[in-house]
Amino acid sequence: MKRRFTLLLAVLLITSIVTAGCGGNTPAPTTAAPTTAAPTEAPTEAPKVFKVGINNFGQANFFARIGKATLEEQIVANGGEVIATVTADVPSRMTAIENMVSQGVDAIIIQEGDISQVAPALIEAKAKGILIASMDAGDADFVDVFCESDNDQLGEMAARKMIEFMGEKGNVVEIFNDAGSMIRVRKEAMHRVVEEFPDVEIVAGFTYAWPDFFPDGKAKMEAILQANPNPGDIGGVYATFDGVGLAAAQAIREAGLTDSIVVVGIDGDPEAYIEMAKPDSPFKATMAQDPETMARTVVDQLFELLKGNTIPERHIYIPGVLITKDNIPQ
Repeated sequence: MKRRFTLLLAVLLITSIVTAGCGGNTPAPTTAAPTTAAPTEAPTEAPKVFKVGINNFGQANFFARIGKATLEEQIVANGGEVIATVTADVPSRMTAIENMVSQGVDAIIIQEGDISQVAPALIEAKAKGILIASMDAGDADFVDVFCESDNDQLGEMAARKMIEFMGEKGNVVEIFNDAGSMIRVRKEAMHRVVEEFPDVEIVAGFTYAWPDFFPDGKAKMEAILQANPNPGDIGGVYATFDGVGLAAAQAIREAGLTDSIVVVGIDGDPEAYIEMAKPDSPFKATMAQDPETMARTVVDQLFELLKGNTIPERHIYIPGVLITKDNIPQ
C-alpha cells in the first residue's frame, strides 16, 4: 500500500514538472497586422427626370404647330419627360389637365386659349405641388411663369399699319374670337388706335370658328362683302391672326375688290408671306411672332423653377416684328 502511494505521488510530480515546462515554452499569441480596406465611393444619385404635361388649344395654325413641336423638343433637351395633349375646346382641356395630374406630372404648360377658363383644374394641380406655365394663354394668380408676345404692341402696330395703308380714312371689318386671351388684347388695342382717327370706323365684324376657321371666316367675309359690294364700302380688314386674314383675302380676291381693301394680320405665318408676295394681294402686313423662342424660353424658365432655382422675371415678353411686302422673310 505504501509502495503504491509512493508511485502515484511520483507520477503526479513528473506530470506537474512537464506541464510547467511546456507552459513556459508556449509562444505568446501573435496579433495579425491590421488590413486597410479600399475606400468605397458613395453612390451618386441620378438627377430627377421631371415629367411635364403640355396642352395645345388645337393645331389649326402654324403658331400652334411650331409651338407644340418646340415645347416637346425643349423639354427633352432639359432631360424631362413629355406628356403632350391637343384639345380644341374647354371641357376637353379640363379633362386633359386632370389626366396629367393623375399621371403624376411635375409641371403643366398651357399654350394658347385662355388659361383662366380652366382655372379649377389648374388650381387643384397647383395644390398638389405642380408648377403651372403659360405660353400665350394669358396670366392668372396660379401661373408660375408666363411667356408671350406683347400682344398689345402687336395689335397696335398692326392697326396703325392698316390705317396708314387706308390713307387714315374708311370703314373697317374686325375678325376675332374672344376665347383667346391674346386675341382680346389685340382687338382692344385696335379699338384704341381707331379712336385716334375720326375718319376711320369699325362697321362690321365677326367671330371666327375654331379650329375650322378658314371656311367659316371666308363665308362670313363673303356675306359682309355682299352687303358692301362697292369699292370703298370697306377699306380695311383687321384679322387678329393670319389664318383668318388669309380667308378674308381669298373672299376679297373672288369679289374683285383687291384694289380697294387692305388686310392686316398677326402671327407671321409662312402662308401669309406667300399671299403677301402676290402682286394683286390685299394682304399688306402682319406682325410676326416667334413661337420657337417663346416655347424654348418658357420651358427653360420652368425647369429652373423645377430645380428649385429662382428666375429673374415671371412674365416674359418676346418682341414681334412688322412684316410688309418689302421685308418678307425667305
